[in-house]
Amino acid sequence: MDDFDRRFEKTFAMVAFASNRHLVDHMRRIINLLEVDAESAMLWGLVAHLSVAHAMHPGAQPADLLAPDGFLLGEARPVRLADLVQVSGLPKETVRRKLEKLRERGKLGRTEDGRWVVLRSGVDETTYEFTRESVKRLLQTARVIEGILQHARLD
Repeated sequence: MDDFDRRFEKTFAMVAFASNRHLVDHMRRIINLLEVDAESAMLWGLVAHLSVAHAMHPGAQPADLLAPDGFLLGEARPVRLADLVQVSGLPKETVRRKLEKLRERGKLGRTEDGRWVVLRSGVDETTYEFTRESVKRLLQTARVIEGILQHARLD
C-alpha cells in the first residue's frame, strides 16, 4: 500500500483497536477452547515454529513443502530447551514445567537426547478447527485494517 506510514498515522486509533481486538480474542480463544494458558500456548507454538523454520524459506510454495494431508514433508527438527528459554524469555524452570505439561497432554514429545517435538497426534479435531477458525478471523481482521488504511484522509 502506498504511503503506508501516513495512512497508519491518520488511522492509528482504529487500526490499533482492530489489531488489539484480534489479538485479545485470539488469546481468549486459546485459553478457553484449547484449555491451555498463554505461556504454554506460546511454547507449544514456538516448538512448532522452530522445528519447521528450516523448511519455510522465502518463496517456498506449499506443493514444495507439504504432504497431501497438509503437514510438512520430511522430518521436523527437534528443539532444545535452551533455545526455547532464549526465544521465549521465560525462566528455564517455567519452560521445562510447561513443556512437561504439554507432553502429558499429548501435544509434545521428547527425543532420546531431550529435545522437544510437536506430535502430529496432538493436532486433534479441536486444535484443527481452532486453527481453521483462527485463520479465517485473521484474514477478516486484515481486510478490516486494509479498509481502514485505504479510507484514510491524507489531506
